[in-house]
Amino acid sequence: MAEVKIACIGECMVELSELGFDKGRARLGVAGDTLNTAVYLQRSLPPGAGQVSYLTALGDDPLSDQMVAVIAAHGVDTALIARRAGALPGIYAIDLSPEGERSFHYWRNASAARGMFGAGGLALGTLDDFAVIYLSGITLAILPPDDRRALIARLAACKAQGARVVFDSNYRPRLWPDIATAQEAMAAIWAACSIALPSADDEAALWGSDDDAAIIARIAAAGVSEIALKRGGRGPLLWRDGQMIAKTYPPAKILRDTTAAGDAFNGAYLAARLAGHAPESAAVRGHDLACHVIGQPGAIIDVAHHPAGQSA
Repeated sequence: MAEVKIACIGECMVELSELGFDKGRARLGVAGDTLNTAVYLQRSLPPGAGQVSYLTALGDDPLSDQMVAVIAAHGVDTALIARRAGALPGIYAIDLSPEGERSFHYWRNASAARGMFGAGGLALGTLDDFAVIYLSGITLAILPPDDRRALIARLAACKAQGARVVFDSNYRPRLWPDIATAQEAMAAIWAACSIALPSADDEAALWGSDDDAAIIARIAAAGVSEIALKRGGRGPLLWRDGQMIAKTYPPAKILRDTTAAGDAFNGAYLAARLAGHAPESAAVRGHDLACHVIGQPGAIIDVAHHPAGQSA
């Protein structure tokens, strides 16, 4: 199997978890939705099958230096992380309920990643070198409008040239100026995509319908050929080339922290598809990894805790 070149585009941030003033400390990590997927995808690929590169922008400060080192330690290529002079990375904190549900608090308005395709950032032509390109709604939301439109147009060209463009809508209302802007951008990106990995909750929040079949029909109408609609504990609903594929998935045994459940699914699903597995098999692998990840704290679990047999 020839090694596939894969690009994951987005924002990585400093992650603060296990918060508590009584403890006088917090657990420090590096995460972000597309970075989480990049790490789980790289881990899940068979050796030599593919190399994941992370495309973003960070600052030129010592903390950004450490973040690049952490990403590289996960086996993800960092050569295309732009370093913007005077800029800083974003920060977010995770607040967990006793049931394991999470809420987030962000400090990201001046994040270096917002200018990843601006001055001192990356050239869009860089994307032409990749066979698979993955991004999310958060990637689109943080970009200035002109950069967002230019990125979507470039992705459409990459798709036309044979690249597989993969998108998770990952809708976060606070990142968008209004819902109409988000809808316009999401509708445009689906037309540039080959594989869709949305969550039913995000799609319902953005478009006002929680009907799974209607969500899939709307995305498929844009020209997407493969869809895995994530539905939390129910597992994904699949659609490929006009066929709906539904099955029953086992629930998670332990629910400690739901952070990055969807990101882990995306990584394992894509790794399996790139290794030649059918969507049904890929969905099982994605669901199993997501269930494992939510049983442990943080967005990116320690590699030592990555389940055996999760390589595609």
